[in-house]
Amino acid sequence: MMCPTTTADGDFTGRTVSFANSNQKGMVVAHRHPIVFVLLENTPTADNENEQDVEGSKCSISHKLVSIDPSAIPPGSIVDYLGNSLAVLNDGSVSRSLPKAATSAAAGVDLESGMGIGGITADGISLTVSTLDEDDDSSSTTTTRPIFMPIPKISEIGLIDSPLVSGITAIDALTPIGKGQNMLVIGNADNDDATTVGRTTNKRAWMVNFLRNVIENNRNDDSKMRCFYGLTSGDGKVRSNLLDQLKEAGIQEDIVTVLSTRNHGEEGEGGTASSATISTEKAMTSAEAVAVAATTCSIAEHHALTTGGDSIVFIDDLNLHKSLWDVTTQYLVQVYGEDAVVTADLQGSGSSEMRGYFSGLIQRSARFNLKKGGGSVTLILLSTLPGDEEADGNSGEEEPTFDPSDFENMPEKIKARISMLVKAKVALTPTNLKKIQIPLPSTSDAENAKRLALQHVEDLISMSDGQIWLDDALAKAGRSPPLDPSRSITRVGVGADTVSCRADAPALRSVVGSLRFEFQQAMDVMDTATASAIVGNQKQVQRRDAFLLAMHQESNERRKLSHECIALLAASRGHLDAVLAKGGLAGTDQGKEAIDGLIEFVESNASGVVTEIESTLDLSDDGKSQLEDAIASYFSKGN
Repeated sequence: MMCPTTTADGDFTGRTVSFANSNQKGMVVAHRHPIVFVLLENTPTADNENEQDVEGSKCSISHKLVSIDPSAIPPGSIVDYLGNSLAVLNDGSVSRSLPKAATSAAAGVDLESGMGIGGITADGISLTVSTLDEDDDSSSTTTTRPIFMPIPKISEIGLIDSPLVSGITAIDALTPIGKGQNMLVIGNADNDDATTVGRTTNKRAWMVNFLRNVIENNRNDDSKMRCFYGLTSGDGKVRSNLLDQLKEAGIQEDIVTVLSTRNHGEEGEGGTASSATISTEKAMTSAEAVAVAATTCSIAEHHALTTGGDSIVFIDDLNLHKSLWDVTTQYLVQVYGEDAVVTADLQGSGSSEMRGYFSGLIQRSARFNLKKGGGSVTLILLSTLPGDEEADGNSGEEEPTFDPSDFENMPEKIKARISMLVKAKVALTPTNLKKIQIPLPSTSDAENAKRLALQHVEDLISMSDGQIWLDDALAKAGRSPPLDPSRSITRVGVGADTVSCRADAPALRSVVGSLRFEFQQAMDVMDTATASAIVGNQKQVQRRDAFLLAMHQESNERRKLSHECIALLAASRGHLDAVLAKGGLAGTDQGKEAIDGLIEFVESNASGVVTEIESTLDLSDDGKSQLEDAIASYFSKGN
């Protein structure tokens, strides 16, 4: 559903919409002047029938923001975006009446400036807008909180100075996450067929392991940490897969799970769907996905602000946010022509308006200052790359590279600039061309879709505090987790503020030192060197293999911070070289036995240091010496 605004009216996202001659209500999920897009609530009836059609109805946008009561949603709850409890069936479907979104031109409400409040718009819908009082703070109570909240103000936040230990060694060592940070997790789509899941990046399983480690490692203390998972997919198979994984990990009762109530294929199934039906289905699913993500954040923010605790939020995933943006762009073009949107939106890239749309979610992460209670909201945002089954054997190029001949139909000035780039040996990639505002050549639909998706990921990266890139090629090669260190980074604690602003645990910092640099250097040797050169750099290759062994984990394997310190310290001091020489590489049974045995031995023989690490997240010089002695003792016994 769409409703109009003027510039003076401000952003209507999150406001309540009602309709004349109907008890139907809705919520604005996107506002792109002069139209707002509304997700309609469908009030369940006894037989789930009699959905009210509001097409052509007069509507009004209230100043009131749609809110939920987070205090009524305890850990273990499974709810929809309005906070209503859900019953999830065995096939992943939900047994309740579903929200719907009206997206046809006839249902659009266009508030052109000058139409007047309550005026009749071009498509015959009357809009009444109640002015939102600037002094009205809808979040002033502790019992309710609007679903769509503004991002935290600078005056409300402090520095990110506490680590969030994921229990996944590769993440904690190479791309650490601080409490209050946002982090993208990028990778190909999960395969929800359990028989093939081991050959993919398996993002969701890694995130469930992340959740389990955080929960289990904080279960026995007085931590006010809470975890929240927002699943935006309307696919029942995906929904069922997630709930099964949470149950298997034993943490479903510790998490608030917010789900989309869409049931995959409920429209257009059993026949050839019209393009209008497909578009409506896409809009409905995408609109609710945006609401699911916003609700998950609101519940988490409530916990952080009312208890001073730490909230960990997983949004799985962001792709449907982009789908809704594309739907709104198509609608604006359909009604007003291409002049209604900027060129960047037509090309699928990140206009300033689109960046604002995504920032409304991404920047809801925060480490609140003491005046706001000192709590935090950490956002882990999954983003799925387009599939490319034909390129399975390819090492996974980030984006295509164009040939100069692709620009033959371009103006002479463009061709001259392309020639200059070729002479300078600059790759003709979408990212490079975008930076210097050279239009991209036309490609096949499939190539264009992939290019736009990769370009969108780059836009998300530029808005985030860091990214973890899980690579399918590494997964197929047996790397676990398949984290690509060359494309994964945290931007918290980088630069002038590194003394007071850090994401990594002090204990790991004292152990790994320049691990990222050394590890990447060794990886570069393997990627670019000839066989003879590799022999000449055998020491670097050996260090790489030692670190890979120390960081190797299965997606269901739990590790404590002390375990990570022990394994990485052993690698950095060369103690794993003998294990490697005997064939104990990462991913082998022999390698796993060596690491498991080492951790068990050190825990028993340096228990005081282990306790110190777990309680303080730090490691003293004396503690490090005791760990080194225990590690050396273990390997001196011939292990």
